[in-house]
Parts: sequence; structure tokens; C-alpha cells
Amino acid sequence: MHQTKLVAALVMIGAFVAGGAIGVAGDRALRPASPAGGPVDSRTFWDRTATEWGLSPAQRTVVDSLMDAQRKKMSALYKPLRPTMDSVDALARVISDSTQDELRRVLTPDQQKKLDAMRAEMRKRDADRRARRMKL
Repeated sequence: MHQTKLVAALVMIGAFVAGGAIGVAGDRALRPASPAGGPVDSRTFWDRTATEWGLSPAQRTVVDSLMDAQRKKMSALYKPLRPTMDSVDALARVISDSTQDELRRVLTPDQQKKLDAMRAEMRKRDADRRARRMKL
């Protein structure tokens, strides 16, 4: 019985680590990066795109205007959902933290350090995502 629980815990840890690795890899592969390696904000993206496409100043003015209008519309769309999204985020954090506490019980100190480092990276990425969402 004890061995079955240990195997189940190890499978859960493996799934968690694999999911985290896939998420981080997918996020890095799909999100444009700045030359410094960080995420690109929409202005930087459109600056680069305008140069690559050879947009004229008049075209750039129209593109900027369209993108500003889109940001305002998206902000208005998400504004009523933000309190609910924040509540769900808080509840998800509680569930995640309790799961992490249980995971830590079966890990060695070295493995716990790796888990802590992975969680710190994920929390930073999530905080960056929330900050970008607040700008909408």
C-alpha cells in the first residue's frame, strides 16, 4: 500500500514537471522575445513590424490608431471579468500551494530546490502576464 502511494506520488511529480517544462518551452517558443530575452510589448512588436514591412509614416499612424482602438476595446471587454479572474487566480494559488506542500514531502532537499526554482520562474511569468493583462 505504501509503495503504491509512493509510485502515485512520483507519477504526479513527473506529470507536474513534464507539464511545467512543456508549458515553459511552449511559452518561450510562441511568445516573441526582445533581444534581451524578455517578452516583447505590443509597441516594440509594431515598431519592428513597421520597419520590416516598410510602413510609411502615414501607414504607421493608421496602424498605431487601430492598435490603440483594439487595446481600448479589449480592456472594456475584460474589465467586468477582472474581479472574477482575480478571484479564480487566488483560489488556484491556494490549490497549487497545497499541492506543492504535498509534493515537497516526497522530494529530497535537492529536488525541493529544483521545484522551488521552477515555481519561482512560473510565478514570475504569471506576474508578467497579469501585468500585461492589466495594461489592456
